[in-house]
Amino acid sequence: MQTTAPPAAAGREPRTGLMRRLELPAEVLLIGLLVTIASLPVVTSLAAAGAGAVLLREMTETERTPTVRRFAALLIASLRQPTVLLAPLAAVAVASMDLLALAAGVPGGQAIGLLTGVALVSVVLIGIRSAAQWQPGAAWRATLVSAAESVPRDWRGSLMLVGAVVVLGVVAFEVPAFIPILPGLLVLAAVAVEARRSR
Repeated sequence: MQTTAPPAAAGREPRTGLMRRLELPAEVLLIGLLVTIASLPVVTSLAAAGAGAVLLREMTETERTPTVRRFAALLIASLRQPTVLLAPLAAVAVASMDLLALAAGVPGGQAIGLLTGVALVSVVLIGIRSAAQWQPGAAWRATLVSAAESVPRDWRGSLMLVGAVVVLGVVAFEVPAFIPILPGLLVLAAVAVEARRSR
């Protein structure tokens, strides 16, 4: 579902030049931290990513300054839908069972490991693309279905996001201090991929 982004604050002059270049990284950093903090319970990770994606779109499309209050309002609105909590929980449960099967050395462990890897990549892609597509007031169930359909249909965008996940994984391994802002960067990448589709 596509909705119009809220207008910029009345009487506010568009930010340009050096000031805009300085503010943009700080705002992305703030959104990344908010997404990370809100994702700590794990089951809230999809809702947090969706709220962060909305802030990023508002920031780039209408120059609306992201705030903690706005993020909290979006997060609360999103969490009113049980689907947004059940989806991450189901993904974690399936991944945990597969990893336990691998650790137990069940027959066909290599095949299970391969299938688990493919499944986890698919889950991450669907999750991050659904977060980038979600709009306030939209049903998460429909958004997840749309995201699942877009993964193979827009395979180039999906490959871009896989590349982003790999790069961010390397950064997290090499420089753990950056971990708090990495979720926000992943959401930013997903928003950029979805914006590319709409052009």
